[in-house]
Amino acid sequence: MFNSQDNDHSEELHSSFTHPHLHPNIIQDSSAGSAGIVAGELAAEDEGLLNNELFRSHSYGAIPEEQEAAEESHEPSKYDIDDPNGGYALSKRQLYPVVASIFMGAYLAALDATVVTTLLTLIASDLDAVSNISWIATAYLLSCSAFQPIFGKLSDIFGRKVLLVCCTILFGVGCLICVTDSLAILVIGRFITGWGGSGLTSLGTITMSDIIPLRDRGFYQGLANVFFGLGSASGGIIGGLVADYLGWKYVFILQVPLAFIVGLVIHLNLNLPEGSPGLGAQGQDIKQKLKRVDFLGSFVLVTSLMMVLTAASLGGREIAYSSKTFIGLTATSLILLGGFVYVEMNVSTEPIIPIHLLANRTILASSLTNWFYTMGIFTTLFYVPVYYTSVLDYTATQNGVRLIPNFLGVSLGSVGAGLYMKKTGKYYKLAVVSGIVSLFGMTKIAIITPSIPNWQQFLLLLPSGLGYSSILTVTLLALIAAVPMKYQACTTSIQYTFRSTGSTLGVSIASAIFQNVLLHRLTDSVNKLVPDKDQAKDIIKHALKNTNYIDLAPKYVRKAIRESYAAGCKGAFIFGLSTVAIGYVCSLFMREHKLHTSMNRD
Repeated sequence: MFNSQDNDHSEELHSSFTHPHLHPNIIQDSSAGSAGIVAGELAAEDEGLLNNELFRSHSYGAIPEEQEAAEESHEPSKYDIDDPNGGYALSKRQLYPVVASIFMGAYLAALDATVVTTLLTLIASDLDAVSNISWIATAYLLSCSAFQPIFGKLSDIFGRKVLLVCCTILFGVGCLICVTDSLAILVIGRFITGWGGSGLTSLGTITMSDIIPLRDRGFYQGLANVFFGLGSASGGIIGGLVADYLGWKYVFILQVPLAFIVGLVIHLNLNLPEGSPGLGAQGQDIKQKLKRVDFLGSFVLVTSLMMVLTAASLGGREIAYSSKTFIGLTATSLILLGGFVYVEMNVSTEPIIPIHLLANRTILASSLTNWFYTMGIFTTLFYVPVYYTSVLDYTATQNGVRLIPNFLGVSLGSVGAGLYMKKTGKYYKLAVVSGIVSLFGMTKIAIITPSIPNWQQFLLLLPSGLGYSSILTVTLLALIAAVPMKYQACTTSIQYTFRSTGSTLGVSIASAIFQNVLLHRLTDSVNKLVPDKDQAKDIIKHALKNTNYIDLAPKYVRKAIRESYAAGCKGAFIFGLSTVAIGYVCSLFMREHKLHTSMNRD
């Protein structure tokens, strides 16, 4: 059932659309659901449902249809890219500054997502807004996740350079707005910064696909993942240092010139050759381009994502799961998501995300792989420190030291996967091995006990991080290689949509599991140890609110509280292991596609 042979992706894709009978690269089963995986052979039952005319009816991208015929016949097309740079789209003089700027953009976007984590209390107290503290961090994450899916199609119309420069301006202006004494203005600034940051990450990934051949693409993506990881890891430290010596407002001020330098370097050096899809729609004025924008689909998608991510981010903390607000947000977001699917399939002439591409087996399998893996990995990244703090009684510094090897694993996995694909031109076996490594790491986390040796604590997150970072690189390359160049931007947007929603939903579901198990175990254990019901209720209330209460609680209940926290974390870890296992099964349905050595995919 699982075919990992190296096939020419363009021949395979066209044959699947021109011969819609039995073909293993197509999945079309309405019973599969959003998270379903079905054998491709079942596509025969829906013969004719997905054909070449349907694919062409959504003219996604800037390259017209004539290129497809040229690809089929292996004859040169007028849309082929000149190839004087050894397979790359830019000369080294322009390539390196552009790539460095993309890496810096990824670093800034990741840094800004975590830089305020250590400053939330300080900023909220300074602005007299402790009760609304969560919005300072949530505003950035919400806009960053919600806007990522739309940049692929927009850049196919307006061009990568224009949108990348606009995103650096948005990021810089957003940081400037954050220099304020008003909470409302600060939240707006964080929202605008997140909007720009979402473009820096997604457009940076898309642009690298425009200038780097697939065979080398994984290596550069691995390096980009390292810079993104550096930004995430260093955000809290840099935020604390800058706030201590200069004040918290300088955390935002110092990012402004860096963002503008990134925009300037990209403006001067990102000069794509004729024929590149990254140039956007050529020969059209701004009015013609605006008419091509799927405003309705974009609005419905962004609104639905904002609602579901708000519910997931605040549910169980700021908003009770049983409240009308949470239920209303969730229900409305699902209705809007259904509306988005309808609009994209029946209304929009140029969909922001062509839904029919998910009928391609590799695209669907790699997207779901990304989704489930991200759910599981982010769950462990969130709850392993909770376990160390509440069960093993470690300080924040001791926690942080134990997370350092995870970054090393992420770096090794990202770059190592890229080097493997560069050398072999293949990725399927790598996905299988990376999945086994991830499952091993997640299993070790799920069976953790308070007696875990000190050396194992430092290595606990390393296998899962190594496997996950490798899978991220593999799934991106699988998505891009599964379609012609004109669709590479939209498939990249699909990956970012699954990844951003997966991380938020995963942590939210794990949080609900953790809280329910913790409450059940606390109620059962404390009531057995404390005869006074009012005192027991008070102990449970404080234990649920703060892990620091464990050291303040009566000595005879401290062990019970720690064991309750251990059980809650175990529940979250088992959920994480389950999602990674599902993601591993999904990865087996990907097909091997050729990783070309030049931009013309020869």
